[in-house]
Amino acid sequence: MGLSFASARLIMALFFFYSSSMSNWLIRIPDVQHKLGLEPATLAICLLGVPIGLVTSMAFSGAVVEWLGPRRAIKIGFPLLLGPLLLPGFATSPTLLFLALVLVGLGMGPLEVALNVTADRIGRAIGRTVMSRCHAFWSFGLMGGSVTGSLAATYGLSPGIHMIVVVISVFVIGEALASRLPPIHTAEDASPRAKTPAFVLPSPKIVLLCLFAFGMLLVEGGIIDWSAIYLRDVFGSKPPTTGYALTAFSMLMAFGRLIGDWLSMRYGAVKMARVCCAVALAGLLVMVLAVDPFMVIIGAAATGFGVSIVFPLAVTAAASREGPPAVNVAALSLLSFSGFLLGPPMVGFVAQVGGYRLGMATLLLAAGMSLWLSGEVRPRKPGSTPVAAKDGVRDTTNEPV
Repeated sequence: MGLSFASARLIMALFFFYSSSMSNWLIRIPDVQHKLGLEPATLAICLLGVPIGLVTSMAFSGAVVEWLGPRRAIKIGFPLLLGPLLLPGFATSPTLLFLALVLVGLGMGPLEVALNVTADRIGRAIGRTVMSRCHAFWSFGLMGGSVTGSLAATYGLSPGIHMIVVVISVFVIGEALASRLPPIHTAEDASPRAKTPAFVLPSPKIVLLCLFAFGMLLVEGGIIDWSAIYLRDVFGSKPPTTGYALTAFSMLMAFGRLIGDWLSMRYGAVKMARVCCAVALAGLLVMVLAVDPFMVIIGAAATGFGVSIVFPLAVTAAASREGPPAVNVAALSLLSFSGFLLGPPMVGFVAQVGGYRLGMATLLLAAGMSLWLSGEVRPRKPGSTPVAAKDGVRDTTNEPV
């Protein structure tokens, strides 16, 4: 297959199945918690396994993808993720659950990097914006996986058997799609490139911008991991209702990513950052004060739209600041992604002490901080170059569609 928009469709489909495999597990967290009899704080410690594994694997994933090549790394990356994803559903103790989730995190790193590198290369090779759309499909996969996971829970399929079906299906489809990806070469491949440090710290000039993105990604991580448990334990909901909040969150996040470039061009980065943070804050408030599951689902939907384009806006601003854009964006990604990973344990620890409503209410502080700092997304110099970013989302407002 030559390089055309058909190649972009392949990578979009791979993003979809990657996230759907993960969300099928996420929607079964309440069942595993119930099976093991875990308190919120104990579950929070177990959930730390994924960030520990992922941060560890991210240290070497870039080098691995460069060595293997993105296409081959995707083919190897799917089994590296899907194999460990079989384990949490069969865990018989908190320790085994934690270790299983560490392995899941280790498997996520190479695949995540390979998918994002491939999406970026395809976009540059065909001269069209595809990165934002790829991550819209990531959101669609999150939504689709939450639906199938909810159905599996509704019909009493155990988490272990459910994940066997998911893993086999995604493995077959993912390998078939990856095999159809063409070799992708760009002009930069033939020229020497400066090394970007594997570990960078934010410079003082972008610390506030990093905190802006950190807050909203913390909100995203908290909603993804705890919305189903919140519906079950606070409102007594049962499957498939327990999965509806995550489905609504994912749907509106995908919609926001699909129209985000257009909104940013029309209304400006700062205005959109403020609007999105305010919408997320309002959605969270509705979730915390909800008196029935319907209000939780509506609040989750609003929050999904609110977090959808925050990170791309932050990436554009980081690339426009003084200093090498790649270093600025790497530092932004490191701190922001930390928020995404720390959100779920934070909610769990607070819920252990003060209940699930208070746990979810802590996310209001993070969203409020991001709203307060939303002016930081204003570019400081014209003509900033779009760059690849964490989770593959990058700003594309100056690129042709």
